[in-house]
Amino acid sequence: MTLTSTDHAEAPARARRGPASKARRDIQGLRALAVALVVLSHFWPARLPGGYIGVDVFFVISGFLITSHLASRPPQRWADLAAFWGRRVRRLLPAATLVLLVSLAASVAFLPATALPRIAHETAAAAVYAENWALARSATDYFAADDLHTPVQHYWSLSVEEQFYIVWPLVIGAALWCARRFRVRFPWVETGLVAVFVASLAYSLRDTATNPAPAYFVTPTRMWELALGGLVALAAVRGFRLVPRAARAPLAWLGLTAIVAAALLYDAATPFPGIAALLPTAGAAAVIAATADDVDGSPDRLWSLRGVQLAGDVSYSIYLWHWPLIVVAPFVLGHDVYWPAKIALVVGAFLLAWVTKVAVEDPVRRSRGLARPVWRTFLVGALLMGVTVSAATAVRVHEERVAQQAQDAVAEALHADSTCFGAAAARKGSCDFVGDELLTPATFAKTDKAQVYEDGCWNSQPFTSRKTCTYGAKNPTKRIALVGNSHAGYWQPALADLAKKNGWQVTTYLASQCYTVDAVQLIGPASDGENCRKLARWQVASVANGHYDLVVIADRTWLQLKGVSKADRGDVARGLYAKTLQTWTRAGVPALVLRDVPFHQQSVPDCVAQSSTDLAACADPEKTALIRDPLFEAAEADTSGKVSTLDLTRRFCKDGTCYGVVGGVIAYFDQGHMSATFSRTLEPDIEAPLARALGE
Repeated sequence: MTLTSTDHAEAPARARRGPASKARRDIQGLRALAVALVVLSHFWPARLPGGYIGVDVFFVISGFLITSHLASRPPQRWADLAAFWGRRVRRLLPAATLVLLVSLAASVAFLPATALPRIAHETAAAAVYAENWALARSATDYFAADDLHTPVQHYWSLSVEEQFYIVWPLVIGAALWCARRFRVRFPWVETGLVAVFVASLAYSLRDTATNPAPAYFVTPTRMWELALGGLVALAAVRGFRLVPRAARAPLAWLGLTAIVAAALLYDAATPFPGIAALLPTAGAAAVIAATADDVDGSPDRLWSLRGVQLAGDVSYSIYLWHWPLIVVAPFVLGHDVYWPAKIALVVGAFLLAWVTKVAVEDPVRRSRGLARPVWRTFLVGALLMGVTVSAATAVRVHEERVAQQAQDAVAEALHADSTCFGAAAARKGSCDFVGDELLTPATFAKTDKAQVYEDGCWNSQPFTSRKTCTYGAKNPTKRIALVGNSHAGYWQPALADLAKKNGWQVTTYLASQCYTVDAVQLIGPASDGENCRKLARWQVASVANGHYDLVVIADRTWLQLKGVSKADRGDVARGLYAKTLQTWTRAGVPALVLRDVPFHQQSVPDCVAQSSTDLAACADPEKTALIRDPLFEAAEADTSGKVSTLDLTRRFCKDGTCYGVVGGVIAYFDQGHMSATFSRTLEPDIEAPLARALGE
C-alpha cells in the first residue's frame, strides 16, 4: 500500500501556504491506524475480523496524496510523467523486492514442497504488481480453496495501487490536454475524477453482488476508493474550504469512529467491497478533509504521539513484513502460533520494518544517482523485477521437474505388475496397507487430478454453463453418464480407462460444487443457488432423455438447502436424491451410486510433505473421516431393482482409521478429492460392478 512519507503528505498544504508547511500528522496517524487494524486482524482474526478495512483506508490516503501531488504540479510532458513514476519506483520497489525474495527463500526452506509452485507463481505476479489479478483467478477456483496461504498474497493491495499510479497520471494528463485543446472553461480534471469514481463504484456494487470472490481483488472494484481520496485532494488544491474550523474536530472524530466501527462490525461474511466499503473510506476521507492538526478538541493529541507517528512512518514496511511472518512461523516452530509468539512476531515485524526503512527505503528514495537521469531508476527497477521473477521461475521449474519425474514413474508402475501399488495394497492382505515407501511425491499428488480438470468439463459458479465431455470408444457398445459434483469427477480416470478397454463411452455432467437435487442450495449470491437448481434439473433431464445404458453418480452433500435447517439437511437431501434416482429409473436408465470417499482434516499432499518419513501420520479416525452420504442412503433404500451401489471405503480405511496414503500412493490431491493415480488403482474394484449394472 502507499504509505508514502512526508514528501507527499504536505503537498496540498504547500500549494496553499508555501514551502514552510510541515507534514500532516493526521495522515501519519491514519496510516498507523490502518496498518494496526490490518496486523491485528491477521494475527487475531477472531477478535478483529473486520480489520481488513485498513487496506481501504490506505487506498483513500493513496488517492489523496498522489492526486495532491499531480494537481499541484500537473504533468505537462512525458518527462514529467517519467519523473513521477520514477519516484514511485524508488519509493516502493526496493523494499517490496527485498521482502519478496526473503519470503521466497523462507518458503523453500520451511514450507511444504506442495505449496512452492503456487508461491512461486504468486511471487512472480507480485513482482510485476499483478498479484491482485492472480488472486482473483484463484478465488474463483473451488479446488484451490483449501490451499495453504502464500506469504506474498498481501501484495494484492500493492498491485492495485501500482496500477492506480500508472493510470491516474494519464487520466489527469488527458484531462489537462482536453483543457488546452478545446480552450473551453470546463472542469475537465474534476469531471474525469468524478467519472472514474462513479463508474468504479457502480461496477463495485454490481460485481460484489454477482461475483464476490474475484470482486474483492480486482482493480475496477477498488478504483473508486482511491478516486475518493483524489476528489478530496483536488478540492483542497483548488482552494475550497471543505470544512469550517468549528466542524473540523467533530468531523475528524466522526471519521475515526466510522473506521473503527467498520473494523468491529464487519467480518469475512460481509459482502465487500461494494456498499460496505463506503463506511471506512468515507471515514478516512472525513479525517483527511477535516485537516484537524493543531485544532482544539480534535484527535491531534492522539495521533501526535511519537509512537503513532513512528508507526505511520514505517507502516509500509510493517505491512510488507507482517504477513510472511504469520505464514512461515508455524512451520519454523513446528506448531500453531499462540499469544506469546504472536506478540513476539508483531514486535519482530516492527523491528524489521524500521531496519528496512532506514537501510533500504530512505537511502534509495533519496539517491540522486538513481533520480538523475531517471532511466537509471527504471533500469534498476527492471533488474529488481527480473531477479525476483527469475528466482520464482527457477523454484517453479524445479518443482515441475520433480512432478514430471514422478508422473513418469507412476505411469510405469500402473502398467507394471505392482501387486501392492495403491489400492492393490488394500485388496491383498499380504501388503502393507499404507506402504513402506512413498511412490507418488507430494508435489506430484497436488496436481494429480482427473482429465476433466484439464479439459474444462466443470459447470462452475455462477453455474450457468452446460458443459459435457466424452471419453472412451467413438462407436460404443454401451453409453454411460457420469453425474454429480466434484466428488463424481475424480472417478473419471478409472471410468475412462475401463470404457476404453471395454468399448464403452463415458459422458460427463459435472458441477463444481452443487449436488444433484431439485432444490435451491445456499452458495454465493442468491442467483447462484437458483442456478444450482437449474443445473441439477439439466443434469437429470439430460440423462433421462439421453438414451444412456447407465448413469454413474456420486456427490458430496455439503451445501445448505434453502429453507432447511442444518440438522434436517441430510434427511431432506436423501428424499430429494430418491426423486432424482426415480426420474432415471422410470425413464429406463439404471444407476450405479458410488459412496463418497473419506474426507480428511487437512490437505493430504501438504501433510505428507511435512511428515514424509511417517506415511501413516496423514490419517483420521474413520468416525470423523466418513461423512454421511444421503445419496448413498437413498440408493440403498431404492426398491426399483435398477439402482446398485458400490462402497469402496475399505480401500481407504482399516481398523477404524482412514489413511491419506495407501500402498505408497497419495490417495488425494487435497482433503477430500481423490488423486487420478489412486482412482486408476481402483479399476479392478469398479469393473465388475460396472459390467453388472450394464447387464454384461
